[in-house]
Amino acid sequence: MVVHLIDWQAEAGSQDEEGRPVPGALPDFVVLINPVQPGQGAFRTAVHTFEAPNG
Repeated sequence: MVVHLIDWQAEAGSQDEEGRPVPGALPDFVVLINPVQPGQGAFRTAVHTFEAPNG
C-alpha cells in the first residue's frame, strides 16, 4: 500500500475566496492498494490510526 499526500492548495481554482476547498478540489491524500503477490508473507504487523480532527 502506498499513500500519496496531495498538495491540493497548489491546484489552480481549488480554493474559494476564504481558502476553503471548492467542490471538485483534489483530496488530501490518495491510497493505492495492490494485490498481494506470492511470497510476500505477512503484510500487517500493527494497525496505525489517525486522531480525529477537532472542529
